[in-house]
Amino acid sequence: MNLIDIHTHGGFGVNFNTANIEDIKHFARQAKLRSIVAFCPTLATDTVENLNIQLLRIKNAMQNQGADEAKILGVYLEALFLNPEKKGIHNKELLLEPSVENFEKLQCREIIKIVTLAPELDRGLEFTSYLKDKGIKVHLGHSMACELYGTNCTTHHFNAMPTLHHREPTATLKALLDDDIYCEIIADTKHVSTDMLKLFFKTKRHDRIILVSDSLALTHSGHEKMEFCGTLINSDGTSDNGTLGGGMMFLDEMIEQLVSLKIVEKEALHKMAWDNVISYLGIDA
Repeated sequence: MNLIDIHTHGGFGVNFNTANIEDIKHFARQAKLRSIVAFCPTLATDTVENLNIQLLRIKNAMQNQGADEAKILGVYLEALFLNPEKKGIHNKELLLEPSVENFEKLQCREIIKIVTLAPELDRGLEFTSYLKDKGIKVHLGHSMACELYGTNCTTHHFNAMPTLHHREPTATLKALLDDDIYCEIIADTKHVSTDMLKLFFKTKRHDRIILVSDSLALTHSGHEKMEFCGTLINSDGTSDNGTLGGGMMFLDEMIEQLVSLKIVEKEALHKMAWDNVISYLGIDA
């Protein structure tokens, strides 16, 4: 069962915000052993200087991939352009206004395939339009938005988004009901409860769902604690103050758990981590 993970910050001790080229290749080899045949290394909020270092390293790793490695599809930038009110584990002091000017401070932009942003902070939606014109997928995330603003997908749906409300409009609800927008979901029963997952899978079109791990360097590393975004993360994926840092399971484990809980059939889940991703990114199988 081949899988694609578009949202992973690392695993097996590898953090894409600090990894060297060999680290990245090590992750790619280990990921392929878990049936993840392609992935988007995801960069979290950092200094522009360090993001540029990592973008170049990932670009070099992409150009020298072996047959035993999962394919690097391009970078997912979950960084900088977030709403401070929904920053999660990200460093508030390093956030920037979502703008073309700030984006163009980044190098190797040609390998960036996905950008998460808070569209309500994008003045005139100029940055959103710029990214879409470049063929970069725009994900609504770490946001307080009540509209979808023409974005392509939501970032780890429910997490770092407005809470569902029975009277107030939220992008969280609108994305569930909109048949065009895709939704990422960390379906590990920790980021989203079992009952909310049941509601999600009953409500959202299955061909518009993308399973993601949001995995961290700590995931399957053998360590009890590791740093992410300048914060120490415990083995359950949370910081000492209870903030969720990321996922502690990979897609293969997530699918098996969902099947065992009888939430969704395995065939449907496989499509959410394969067919839907291929269709969404417009890539060859």
